[in-house]
This record gives sequence, structure tokens and C-alpha cells, in this order.
Amino acid sequence: MSDATPRKPANRPSRRQDLISAAIELLSLQPWDMVTVADIVDRAGMTPAAFYYHFSSREQLLEEVVQDFAETWVTTIETELEQARAVEDLCQIPVTLLSEVEGYQEVARIFFLSAASAPMLVERIHRDARNRLVAAATEAVSRIAPKRSLAMARVNGVALVLVCEMAVRAHLSLDESYRVLGPRRFRDEIANLSAVAVGTGDLRRKSKVAAT
Repeated sequence: MSDATPRKPANRPSRRQDLISAAIELLSLQPWDMVTVADIVDRAGMTPAAFYYHFSSREQLLEEVVQDFAETWVTTIETELEQARAVEDLCQIPVTLLSEVEGYQEVARIFFLSAASAPMLVERIHRDARNRLVAAATEAVSRIAPKRSLAMARVNGVALVLVCEMAVRAHLSLDESYRVLGPRRFRDEIANLSAVAVGTGDLRRKSKVAAT
């Protein structure tokens, strides 16, 4: 290459992730409608111009954060479902998720606890993720318990996914059932609810989690 050839300037590292991290920190602690672009750039140590270089709006940033977590959430559960070899394995999935979510509590709070104030796009992404998981859970039940009708397998799939969501929401929000029971008994109750969901538990056994 000739010395006269102009050199391209070195690429500066993008600060897009800094904005995302700042937004996650704020949104995990405050309702969506209370977090402004000014708050986000202040937390990231950037300017509004830098924000709008990377994102067209707060909504676009939120959509990216929520969509990325939705993929993580769905992939995690799909992997557990694929590895399940017995109905008892399915019962442990919601309990396993309580440990998994420890690694991404902030963004999980945004996904599960911000629906009341966030735009409808959060609910849309959440709904799409749930539909994908119901399909995967139904397939897993049908594979493990082939004598069940497709309708019953779908009921079990829906119920299992809802138990997963309820367990994680209660854990993240430290709701009354979680606080009253404590972590160990809460996990036991979630396992019992999961057994009912997949058709092996006793409906006559009153769950303290469901009753709270």
C-alpha cells in the first residue's frame, strides 16, 4: 500500500451498550413513564445527541432491551423442555428458573414488572414469547406423555408456562407469598403447583402460593 493512501480513522467503540445499561439500571427501579432520555444520558455520562444517534426514541431502546430478554427467556425454557425426559423433569423447570433469573434480575424486572406503565410493545413481546413457550411446552408434554390428547397436552403446556411466569414475578417483586413462605418453602410450593400443571399433582392439596 502506498504511503500516500489515506488511512481510515480507527473505529471508536460504540457507546450504544452504555445507553442500554443505563436504561436497564433506571427502568429496573422506576416505572417507564418516569424515566426520560435526560435521565438515561445522565446515567450513561452522555448527551441527548449521542442518544438519538443510536436510538430514534425511548420506545426503540425499550423494545431492544425487552426483545433481547424475551429471546433469553424463551431459549432458557426451551432448552429445559428439550432436555426433559420425564414429567417430573417438567415440574422442576419453574424452580430452576428461580435460580437462572438471579443472573439477570434487572432486565427481568423490566420484562415482568413494567407492563403497567410501559408501552403496548412490551405486552406484545411478552405475548409472543408466551405463545412460543406454550407451543414448546405442549410439544414436550406430548413427547413425554404420548397417551395424552393434544388438547390436554396444550392445557398442561399453558399451565406450566403460567407457573413459570408467576414464580419469577413473585420472586422478583418479593410479593406476599414469597415473603411469607421464604425461599425454600416457596420453591417447594412452586414444584407442587408445577406438578398440578403437568397433570401429576393433587388438585385437592391447597397451594399456599396460589391462595396468596
